[in-house]
Amino acid sequence: MRDVLKLKIRLILSFLALVFLISLTSCGSRHEELDNITQSIEKCPGEVVPTPLIINCYYHSEGNSDTAFAVIKSTKATHKPILFLHGGPGGRSIFDRHIWLTPQSELLNSHDLILVDQKGSGESKPSLDCWEVDGGLTAESISDCKTRLSSEGINFSSYRISEIAEDIVDLRIALGINKWNLYGVSFGSRIALELVAIDQAAVNSVVLDSPLPSHVAAYDSLPYESELAINFAINNCQKIKECDTIVLDQEIPDCSNEQKPISECLGELLIDLHKNPIIFSDGEKSIPVDDTVFASQLAKTLAHPDGRNIVPKAVVLALNGRMAEAMSSLLTVGISGYSEGDELSEGAQFSSECLDELPKNNPLIEQYSTPIASALTEREKVLQEICAIWSPDETILKETFFQSFETEALILGGLLDPITPVAWSSKTQEILPNSILVKRENWTHAPSLSDQCAKELVYKFFTGSRWVAENAPC
Repeated sequence: MRDVLKLKIRLILSFLALVFLISLTSCGSRHEELDNITQSIEKCPGEVVPTPLIINCYYHSEGNSDTAFAVIKSTKATHKPILFLHGGPGGRSIFDRHIWLTPQSELLNSHDLILVDQKGSGESKPSLDCWEVDGGLTAESISDCKTRLSSEGINFSSYRISEIAEDIVDLRIALGINKWNLYGVSFGSRIALELVAIDQAAVNSVVLDSPLPSHVAAYDSLPYESELAINFAINNCQKIKECDTIVLDQEIPDCSNEQKPISECLGELLIDLHKNPIIFSDGEKSIPVDDTVFASQLAKTLAHPDGRNIVPKAVVLALNGRMAEAMSSLLTVGISGYSEGDELSEGAQFSSECLDELPKNNPLIEQYSTPIASALTEREKVLQEICAIWSPDETILKETFFQSFETEALILGGLLDPITPVAWSSKTQEILPNSILVKRENWTHAPSLSDQCAKELVYKFFTGSRWVAENAPC
């Protein structure tokens, strides 16, 4: 039972962390906009990528914190700079700047790009990275991290969305930027929306890829919405016969002698796994897999760009009694775990999830009638357990409010996204009436970081193109 719990926590929390998934540097003299920045980083951290572009990394000191940021200078910037806001909470962008350089993003043809490691994350100081959990996510390791950070004088309420956004406003002012464009992916969209709310005059336009607006109670709606994405992936694959060949070679079980959609067969499989977990061996260790573990791994894998092909294959393998092969195929996707080194600042994530997100959700876990949604409710249960350790006095249910803004925006949502479901993109449009919402059946989480069409839409939007959603340019 202890092994089951550990595996559930690792899979579920690595699922939460997906929200941040998806150079040759120059430390020359600062341009005049950087006169008020207090520190220059001698060498930008992370991979060195050959590029003709000038890249500088800095710290901006404000109060007791230092915000790390990088400026990638376009050789021919003709538009206002773009601030990229990474996902998470607790992700990073400076260390991963190579994604804009290899190959070089089209955005750098016309814009300077500013990458910020949000407060408590990445290279920013102090870091809320919990090295204690690297050996395993347990109540003890989480408590140990909280004790250490608290003893260092860190106030977790200073790492909420509102505080992160205010920190970025201070950075904009220090840079001497009057107007910039915002580009938020996943959790970064929450920061972008907060910046629109508190610093709207400085926002020229905004792109929100896979957004989560503040007026959505995410954990109350996520099990059902994630189920829709999983079912769409496997049923659509069955319908259009475009699955991987290994799927087409398999006979789809008839589910009690009556042909049904694969999603219904999956439901019956999860019921059986709930009653009778199986043991999966990865060659090094054996782990028990129940309905929660399997459903969470399906959702986690589907969030990856390759997941739309892998998930249907894995489900059909499992339905044919080949669970070991199903799990192996799901685990081939190269998604970083929740506590892999410094890729995620767990303390920053705990602080925002516990103080910003969880209080908007009903503390009573919803009861769902379908096996998939029921299995996925475990994510909120685990988060409640973490927050009972991290912020035990901050769990009062908070009401959300609806506020709209006239800022021009592009919203991207994928029907295959189990992390920030496409329904949340529609909810985002409610507060941005002057926006273009593009939804696609083949997009999963954060399409603008992997899909060429989504990248093209972002570039065209930031360079001034506007269109009706039905006639998107790609």
